[in-house]
Amino acid sequence: MNKTSDNGYKFAFIYAIFFAVIGLILATPKEIFDGFVKIMLANDILITDYFYLAGVGPALMNVSVVTLVTVLIMYFNKVPLNGGGILTIGLMSGFSFFGKNIFNMWFIILGTYIFCLVNKEKFSKYVIISLLSTALAPLISTTFFYGGDATFKHIITSVICGIIIGFVMPLLAAHTDKLLHGLSLYNGGFAIGLLALIMVPILKSYGYEFSTTLKWSEGYNIEISAILYSISILFVISGIMRDRKNAWNNYKNILKRPGSPTHDFTVLDGMDAVLINMGINGIISTTYILLIGGDLNGPTIGGILTVIGFGAKGKHAKNIIPIMLGIALGGITKQWNPNLPSAQLAALFGTTLAPVAGTYGFIAGVFAGFIHSSVTLHAGLGYSGVNLYNNGFAGGIVSIVMFPILSKYIKPNVYSDPSPSMMMSKLKDIDKISDMEKRLSDMEKELSNL
Repeated sequence: MNKTSDNGYKFAFIYAIFFAVIGLILATPKEIFDGFVKIMLANDILITDYFYLAGVGPALMNVSVVTLVTVLIMYFNKVPLNGGGILTIGLMSGFSFFGKNIFNMWFIILGTYIFCLVNKEKFSKYVIISLLSTALAPLISTTFFYGGDATFKHIITSVICGIIIGFVMPLLAAHTDKLLHGLSLYNGGFAIGLLALIMVPILKSYGYEFSTTLKWSEGYNIEISAILYSISILFVISGIMRDRKNAWNNYKNILKRPGSPTHDFTVLDGMDAVLINMGINGIISTTYILLIGGDLNGPTIGGILTVIGFGAKGKHAKNIIPIMLGIALGGITKQWNPNLPSAQLAALFGTTLAPVAGTYGFIAGVFAGFIHSSVTLHAGLGYSGVNLYNNGFAGGIVSIVMFPILSKYIKPNVYSDPSPSMMMSKLKDIDKISDMEKRLSDMEKELSNL
């Protein structure tokens, strides 16, 4: 890892500890322990808001622990904290508000580790996909504590399911990535949805039943919006202060990008511009929920943190707003409202389709959001809410259908140039390398003369 990654990890550790500090302020140790037990024993099927289930303090402690474990796994495996690393931390912390906990992630990670042993590959190569595969964490919790009783049969079923998920996902995700043509950012969500469509029916045929739930808290909008706006503004200010000369111009360069999953904003535009982008994404997402009369709670915070995390790779103001508008339009014109819990999550996580707007334009993005608003409400019926990345699965379906139509009639935006300051930085690095090579060459000549 380089110095940039080391500095990023310092911030990541602070980010993880921040949630623990707030949790300890809001709840006593006993309340946190009791809440932790509730979180561990929950089935976590969508939508299980940990604020509602266990209280704010215990929920934040769970977020802290899951995020800290995520950061430690990435750090010790020397995963570079680039766009992919940042969005992984954002996803893991976000979904630990409603579905992922320190118990239900390990069997899946074990499965990927076994995959690496069998194929004689380094685990570090698959750390990110292993962590993202914990989208099926509710399947682990539900089978382990099925019917409230952790029998030997249920435990073995849970362990086997986790190992299968972790083992299969590195192969499956590599295959499904080709199907999406870069128009959906949550390839892992699409792949895990396909796997869930197979695993859940098999489990049902052996007597396991799964049913969606709705544990949804309300009444925290003022406090949480103040925190989210403060964090977002802090990101923007930090980005500008770190590089007053180039950060804002580099951010404007991000806005030109289609949002392709292959474009890492940290590499193309620099971390300072990425901080600005993450902060503005947070402001937009929080404002959307408030404008539609939604609720800032565990699940929507998770969605907002995910949008912020993908500000390092894929999402920016110009390509997420059309998606959100399309989903809001769907809520206004269809048989449900934009502030329906599932619709709120669709508007946030549905920005997986941001590359549609970035690649094919504003109208295409609105249309994609409009379609997604319906698909996401019904696409997960086959796996009964056990896939936390339901919007990733639905978005994958939408992108597969839209790609041949859009690519036929609309010229795509393929902008991928680095920001000017980043290009100059690379040229300077090349000059330094050339200078070093020249010095070495001169030294070799001097030695040969001796």
